[in-house]
Amino acid sequence: MFRRPLWIAAAFVLALVAGMTPARAADPVLVPMFDGKTLDGWTGHAKDAWVVKNGAIHSQKNASRGWIYYNKAQYKSFRWIFKVRQVSGDHQPTVLIWGKIQTPPLNGLGAIQFQPPNGGAWDYRPGHNNGGKGLFTKYPHPRWDIKKWAQCEILANGDTGIARMACCPLPDGATKCKAQEVLKFEDKKEPAGRVAPLAIQIHNKGIEDEYKDLVVESPVADPTKFITT
Repeated sequence: MFRRPLWIAAAFVLALVAGMTPARAADPVLVPMFDGKTLDGWTGHAKDAWVVKNGAIHSQKNASRGWIYYNKAQYKSFRWIFKVRQVSGDHQPTVLIWGKIQTPPLNGLGAIQFQPPNGGAWDYRPGHNNGGKGLFTKYPHPRWDIKKWAQCEILANGDTGIARMACCPLPDGATKCKAQEVLKFEDKKEPAGRVAPLAIQIHNKGIEDEYKDLVVESPVADPTKFITT
């Protein structure tokens, strides 16, 4: 009678066990980026352009167009979750990913801009500086009131150059909500992913935006799935 070698039999048993036990991704490790009291860990483009107000990072309405970026680490692939609202202004709130800090500064850090929570966008990369020209995919959803708090999650893969955003409006008093994907960026010809700071942008003078409960995960335990949806 033909007998299989022991190592083949053992491999067969292990394969059966693996097939019966679904793989489980590691839990995300979400690192706080803001202590709710100070701007420690953040660098602004100008003095007094940003303050802490009501437990949130608050852009001053008299500040010119600029940004504040997280200075403790830079990220190529990441999960960035935050809450956002606009106190006053004439443009959607804006955040910047895959940009570059340099002197003199690039327009919009030369970054990819996402506009939470409703999914507007802009491509500030040198040679682009436009609305994306087909690089952004916007998904249908109710248009949410930017004057009320919303929760957003940006999931970015720097190796593929794909970045996605999911958001949802926060009911009064709620600390979380079930998000839906609103925006995707992908440039197959010129992938934008690179190690870069995560930044909040003041789009123009007269805007007061607020951000709180900012956390980041990198490396990402599961780079294919949002955790807020």
